[in-house]
Amino acid sequence: MSESELLHSGGEADIYVVSEKGRPCILKWYKAKNAFDTEAIRKIAALEEVGVYRVREFGEREGRSFVEYDYLPGVSCSELKLPVVVALYVMRKLVKTLEALKAHQLFHGDLNPGNIILTFADGALQPVLIDFGIVGPGALAYAAPERFQGKPADEKSDMYSLGMLLFRMVFGSELVAANGYDGYASASLDIDRRDISEALYASGKFTVQEISALAPLWKAMVRADADARAEDLDEVDELLEIALSELAVGDVSVQKAVREYAESEIVEKTRQKVPVESKNAIPSGTEQKQKKFSYLKVSVLLGIVLILIVLGLVLLNSGKKGVDDAGAYILEKSRSLESPDAFVDTNLLK
Repeated sequence: MSESELLHSGGEADIYVVSEKGRPCILKWYKAKNAFDTEAIRKIAALEEVGVYRVREFGEREGRSFVEYDYLPGVSCSELKLPVVVALYVMRKLVKTLEALKAHQLFHGDLNPGNIILTFADGALQPVLIDFGIVGPGALAYAAPERFQGKPADEKSDMYSLGMLLFRMVFGSELVAANGYDGYASASLDIDRRDISEALYASGKFTVQEISALAPLWKAMVRADADARAEDLDEVDELLEIALSELAVGDVSVQKAVREYAESEIVEKTRQKVPVESKNAIPSGTEQKQKKFSYLKVSVLLGIVLILIVLGLVLLNSGKKGVDDAGAYILEKSRSLESPDAFVDTNLLK
């Protein structure tokens, strides 16, 4: 049976790190059935994009959905607050990944800090997208207005989520806070009324230059009307490039800022990540075989105990039955033990 350790247990799913033939994987075992679009996950599993998690297995078992994917040695964006330059760099990487997925008619649908893992290897910082194909609008604080109306994810809805994500990266908290589904749906429709630049200025955490560089991005992405947003992700990438050029002397300065941040934050936080509880609870065929084997062991033990009881009864009554009768009686009971079905509920082995 695969070894597993519980990383996190939430309202949506339990998440485990699983050892598969010496290779660590992540198992997300949802607490409900049909938790994601199976066709979207099937497409993702067939791709090998640098900025997308590698799905190994997915499906349903025991009335619950599950996805297993390669373990990513990194840190979730939900645990970080990024310098503006680093956030813009990460956003450009995300846009490039989303553009590559668009060529396959794939859209994420739930872009939020928890679904972006920042990895740092060989001196390169790379955001990796996880949890595609969510059913519903996804994380409410990042969902575009049209997603609350039941429309499927597309380039424009992902664009809106990117804008909300950028604010969370640099500010450290969500732009919108509301009560429940209806509250967030209403807030998303009123998003144009929010002066994001003023909010950044009022916080006292940003320079005038940073606020100015970010302003065109809010206008291009964080808009209630999808038609009022940027024409496409390529335009967003151009705006991100311009913003970076306003804040840094050049690519060398950007790379230096990114590397220094990654070495001080990403590397250390990656080292600190450890499972919180050991637990074997994997919805796989291997586990089912293990259960069957356990039932068989129990049935054999019960069989031995029953033989001893029968033998004891025979010995106590040997004066009445005789040796031959005793032997025949034991033989008859023993034959009934040749199949584990004598003691095992066959419904448990199906």
